Amino acid sequence: MGIVSRIAIKISLALDVTARWIWMVLMLLVVGNIISRAFGYPIRGTFEWVELLTALAIGLSLAYCAVQGGHVAATFLIDKLNPKAQTIVDILIEMVMIAFLALAVWRINIYAITLRLTGQVTQTTEFPFYPIVHIIAFGFFAYLLVTLGSLIDNVKKVVHK
Repeated sequence: MGIVSRIAIKISLALDVTARWIWMVLMLLVVGNIISRAFGYPIRGTFEWVELLTALAIGLSLAYCAVQGGHVAATFLIDKLNPKAQTIVDILIEMVMIAFLALAVWRINIYAITLRLTGQVTQTTEFPFYPIVHIIAFGFFAYLLVTLGSLIDNVKKVVHK
C-alpha cells in the first residue's frame, strides 16, 4: 500500500467518524423534536436540518465505503479472467472513476459558489446551503483520493509482476 492510499484511508476514516457523529446529532434532533412537540414546542427547522445533515453524512461516508469495498460491483464476468487481466480491468475502471470524481468535485464546488453568490438559504432557519455543499465536495474529493491510491497500487502490481 502506497503513501497515497495510506493518506486517503486516514482522511476517509476521519470523515466517516464525522459522519457517524452527524447521524448521532440527527437522532437527537429527531427525538428531541418529537419530545418537544409533545409539549407544544417543536424544534424550528427540524425538517431542513434533517435534510442537510443527511446529505452531509452520506457525502462524508462515501470514501470510507470505498476503502472497505462496500460499493456494489457486478464482477461476474471479470472474475473469470486471470488475476493480471482483472487488475488491468480494475485500472481502467479506476481511471474512469477518477475522471468522473474529478468532474464531480469541480462541478459541486461550482454549484456551491453559485449558491453563495446568489445567497441561497434554507426557508425556515435561513442557513446558507453553500458550506454544506462544499463539505460534500470534499467528501467526493476524499473518494477520489481513495480511488487514486487504489489505481497507483494496482499499477504497481502490474508493473512489478
